[in-house]
Amino acid sequence: MALIAPTAVTLTVELKPNQELASQTTDLVRLSAAVTVTSPQSSLDASAFLSRIQHLRRWIAGIYTDAKKPLTTAKRTLDAQEKALLEPLADAERRVMRLIVDYTATQKALTDARHAQAVDAHLSGDGGDLVVTVAAPTVITGMQSRTTYGAEVQDLRALVLAVAGTILLSEPGSTKVTQSWIARVCRPTRQATLHLLEPSAPALHALARALKSDLDVPGVSVREVTTLVAR
Repeated sequence: MALIAPTAVTLTVELKPNQELASQTTDLVRLSAAVTVTSPQSSLDASAFLSRIQHLRRWIAGIYTDAKKPLTTAKRTLDAQEKALLEPLADAERRVMRLIVDYTATQKALTDARHAQAVDAHLSGDGGDLVVTVAAPTVITGMQSRTTYGAEVQDLRALVLAVAGTILLSEPGSTKVTQSWIARVCRPTRQATLHLLEPSAPALHALARALKSDLDVPGVSVREVTTLVAR
């Protein structure tokens, strides 16, 4: 089978830092260490200095955004080419792999069944000497079979109830009737622990932005951060 030689792709990028930008950045960072705010006038002066920092930061970000545009375009093009090549190969790989895995599993089941029949016959005295049947190899030398396991949530509500039930049963003070109700409705297990759940940060941030100090979710506190932005 012919091998496809990879094509080398070379990009030339100017990586020498801009000395003027580096000098301005160093100066402002050095001067910022001396800024103090102890009066309305010093606060005004500090805000003017803050404005200089923000404008320089946005200017530098804009310069590098423009400088990286060719790289961004090239990466997007290369990503598309890579995806167009890899996705069909991945589909073909999964299909052929599944055929081999299914066939191997079927052959193993048949071999195990024949072996069990031979053992039964040998123990009953009807089969003579026990002959161990070895399944024929189904993959080439050097290819290994690896089995991995994963899990996915099929019913989020059931998972949440199970975790809640596990927590509630560990709390003191519940009656046998309550415990029976929790066991029946929540179906808790020792494996259904709080570690299986993770709060949704985007959803909580959205609630905080919408409700602000009116946010009322047990176990959640509102974090308020004030920033100053120069136009």
